[in-house]
Amino acid sequence: MIKIPSYIHFTRPGMLTTVQDLGRFDMAGYGVPYSGAMDRYSLAQVNFLLSNPKGAAVLEMTNLGPEMVFERSTRVVFAGAEAEILLNNKRIVKNGQVIEIQEDDCLSIEKFRKGQWLYMGVQGGFETEEVAGSKSWYPQITERGYIQKNDTLCYLSEEERFYPPVETKAKVRSDWYRTAQIKAYPGPEWDMLPTLLKNRITKKTFSVSDLVSRMAYQLTEEIPNELPGILTSPVYPGTVQLTPSGKLLLLMRDAQVTGGYPRILQIDNISLNILCQKRPGEKIKFSIL
Repeated sequence: MIKIPSYIHFTRPGMLTTVQDLGRFDMAGYGVPYSGAMDRYSLAQVNFLLSNPKGAAVLEMTNLGPEMVFERSTRVVFAGAEAEILLNNKRIVKNGQVIEIQEDDCLSIEKFRKGQWLYMGVQGGFETEEVAGSKSWYPQITERGYIQKNDTLCYLSEEERFYPPVETKAKVRSDWYRTAQIKAYPGPEWDMLPTLLKNRITKKTFSVSDLVSRMAYQLTEEIPNELPGILTSPVYPGTVQLTPSGKLLLLMRDAQVTGGYPRILQIDNISLNILCQKRPGEKIKFSIL
């Protein structure tokens, strides 16, 4: 079957629209962040529903999504945050629904209702540049850092397209990230904390602040402390750092690979997916494993 390079044309870029896969893991020694999808669970969902490879590149969006026009037919699926998604300005698209895209179809992602990050997979994945084993975008590492107006993205469309009909409609749960419980392991510097602070961290309910990005989430409530500084040491997505001023920094996919603040917790992988879907003002509570 002949596959033809086809393009998505972005008439509106959205707030922060990028291409992401599972990330790159061979360049941390050079100071390059891991990157990759903020919510790996949703990435896995769209690729599974499209029968794509597990780590195929997808489109990641937040808050206000893009508007895009497809050059040729394909299939797409959405998962993650709940948003108003319109096909040709009228049809409402639901998460988990395999959408048949025809030539010149327009998809627009409008207001987000719940959750922080939305994912769109395309049949076969995106044909974008691969750097160090990953197609994840990161400024200064990949040619593009985020989608801009009039940008295009390549996908492959079959010349004589035939896909078996979709016989079932997947019921993608949207409540899996509603829990406030964030499970975490004690970090390397956890035992530096006095018992009083340990109890405060495990019993207190925290709020996600307005400082939310692919690098880190910051919590509103502070934990005053007198911890000494540490030598610059490795950190990972999910590392929770406690600053001298009492701020809690929850590192995300684009975080630096080393840091000098005490690493008091390490969020487990499932809870990291849950955490990244929290919007400013939402509550979380740490559960120590």
